[in-house]
Amino acid sequence: MDVRADIPADPGPGGTAPVRPFRLDQVRLGDGLLQEKRDRMKEFLREYDERRFLVLFNNQANRPNPDGVDPPGGWEDGGLLSGHWTGHFMTALSQAYADQGEEVFKTKLDWMVQELAACQDSITARMSNNSSAITRRDTTQNTGAADWIPTHPNYLGALPEDTVLRLGPPRWAVYGGDAETNTWAPWYTQHKIMRGLLDAYYNTQSTQALEVVIKMADWAYLALTIGDKNQPGYTGNLTRDNLNYMWDLYIAGEYGGANEVFPEIYELTGDSKHLQTAKAFDNRESLFGASVDDHDILVVAPGNIPGRRRAERLHANTHVPQFIGYMRIFEQSGEQEYFTAAKNFYGWVVPHRSFATGGTSGSYPGSNNNAELFQNRENIANAIAQNGAETCTTYNLLKLARNLFLHEHNATYMDNYERGLFNMITGSRADQTSADDPLLTYFQPLTPGANRDYGNTGTCCGGTGMESHTKYQETVYLRSADGSALWVNLYVPSTLNWAETGFAVKQETTFPRGDTAKFTVTGQGPLDIKLRVPAWVRKGFRVTVNGKAQPGKAQPGSYLTLSRSWKTGDVIEVQMPFSIRVERALDRPDTQSILWGPVVLQTVGTPSNGSGSYWALSLYRYLKLDGDYSRAAITHTGTTASGDPLFTTADGNLTVRPYYVSDTQAVSSYFRRVEPTVVFGRIDTGVANLKRNDGLPNYDVPVTGITSPGTDGPTFLDLVWDQSPFASHTAFVEAVSSTANAFVATGVYTASERDVIVTKAGEAEQEMA
Repeated sequence: MDVRADIPADPGPGGTAPVRPFRLDQVRLGDGLLQEKRDRMKEFLREYDERRFLVLFNNQANRPNPDGVDPPGGWEDGGLLSGHWTGHFMTALSQAYADQGEEVFKTKLDWMVQELAACQDSITARMSNNSSAITRRDTTQNTGAADWIPTHPNYLGALPEDTVLRLGPPRWAVYGGDAETNTWAPWYTQHKIMRGLLDAYYNTQSTQALEVVIKMADWAYLALTIGDKNQPGYTGNLTRDNLNYMWDLYIAGEYGGANEVFPEIYELTGDSKHLQTAKAFDNRESLFGASVDDHDILVVAPGNIPGRRRAERLHANTHVPQFIGYMRIFEQSGEQEYFTAAKNFYGWVVPHRSFATGGTSGSYPGSNNNAELFQNRENIANAIAQNGAETCTTYNLLKLARNLFLHEHNATYMDNYERGLFNMITGSRADQTSADDPLLTYFQPLTPGANRDYGNTGTCCGGTGMESHTKYQETVYLRSADGSALWVNLYVPSTLNWAETGFAVKQETTFPRGDTAKFTVTGQGPLDIKLRVPAWVRKGFRVTVNGKAQPGKAQPGSYLTLSRSWKTGDVIEVQMPFSIRVERALDRPDTQSILWGPVVLQTVGTPSNGSGSYWALSLYRYLKLDGDYSRAAITHTGTTASGDPLFTTADGNLTVRPYYVSDTQAVSSYFRRVEPTVVFGRIDTGVANLKRNDGLPNYDVPVTGITSPGTDGPTFLDLVWDQSPFASHTAFVEAVSSTANAFVATGVYTASERDVIVTKAGEAEQEMA
């Protein structure tokens, strides 16, 4: 996890890490699922009128707008969050250009940067034209007649500077809809604009974008040190206590990942004030210190609220990006507490608040109905709310997992990244094209029988979605900082051009529609190629080089290193057979999801008792010694025109399909497991399939109507089949016997019930074969 001081830093995220990203233009996607999703988004970016993004900026700069051009709408409509979507759009354009070098995207982006630069200059010029520098808060949005005077030079925004400054002292503005007195995440919007400009510089080498963002950073330094100096009641520079009070505030204090851009600007300029600005965003009222100490306070009881302004539950997408920023401060400062805070925070969310899809957050009995807020720790089954997980929270969790991996190289981070990518992210874009609507999700409902809605012009998830679907290649490969190793993290059709080492690698695969991959190497010389062995592998992970099997056992949830001197034409082939498995919710084991590799399989249709009820499935009677559900319990019965597998449950004859299929059909990500008696194939023992008391649920914060600690736990059959595959029927009977003995020892079963179970297991040899 050390910051590499012995190797020159690279610009951007992970620039000092021992493992580092490739530039986006070094990796090109091939045909497949991700390319299909990407191309639909690129079509939107290609056709959407970029002039719409400048209307509100021009208004604030008192510059004219062309006739008949309106702002995008949604939250980008002149309201108090306006400007954020402009930054997302710039990032998406730069990534779309990096993909294949299509000039249409760079032309749009260059024009936007040029116009934003002119707006920035026009606003600052008003300071020299008004010696009294009295700040006027004319919030005119549509006439281009704003004439307010900025407090500090180099401000850039689609709203008056005052909407940012009023968050702090002496006014302490709060979230609301009054354009004159309220504010809405003003530093979030500043972050998105700055991020878009930095990405324009990284991905298209726009020096003008760099100039504009550095000037924005200069303004931010003044805004967060001197503050609102022209406001009556001003008492002096902002203190650490002032800043803590600002960031502890719901929504108004949301700043996205603003603290991530300033360390990058520090690295680019060498000016230490930008690192100081980044640290100004430290959320030290309560959360930062708790994260360093690994004391989970994401949800607290009403009488135990730390800090002066926060509520019982923290807003998920407010706080995940803060820790991405802490990682960036760590990378540029080497201060260990920032890394520790980020690592511990991530561990609170994953797995303790993570749904099978890789999403998080939701309401639960006794909480308010805001599904954007974190649920209490270990609460999965009772947090499956109608709205479900917010898409851009997963976008940020993936960024955080990736950044942590660059320093720790723990394969679990990449397993989590893969799950979020191939479910929440790919599932967030509708499988159709549109020139005027991004067709993205906000929430992705988890309630059984719910459907996804697509659209989200101007929203946060509409913005991050434009980014997600134009950067699929960013984590497929990573490299060691010293150039000695290539990390293959994702199985995605793609070609890597690593010119600095003379190597190129072409990956051919249909993953996640298929479970093999072929890598063809161009170049020669020594190189460690590290292949991720997914944690979900159940049937082996077989690797050959030039047709020869590689020695050693590939451990699921790790990396397999191929260390050799390569030559042009060498071929690596990987087989990682998919299997169907089920995962149980942490707090209620009978609430389960079906997975095919990393992909959640959703049951299609409205449950028989209506939306909100669960499909009930009995599956154990279909299992054989290998424990593979795909043999009989949930079988592959078809393929869509796009090549996506379709499955059918033996119980109920229900259709299940990959989560990433994105239409508006009613679907269910979870079902209820109903296994009333102990059965082995068609042999029913007549003994109830009782549960072990694991004290579930065991919540840190109460859930109304739910006893905690409870008496729930996995069933007898759950625990038996957790031990599969079985090498022989004898091994199966031994597992049944040992599990039954444990149930007798705890008083769950009687000795006679155990004897019946074990006897029937012994008689089931033909059934289990």
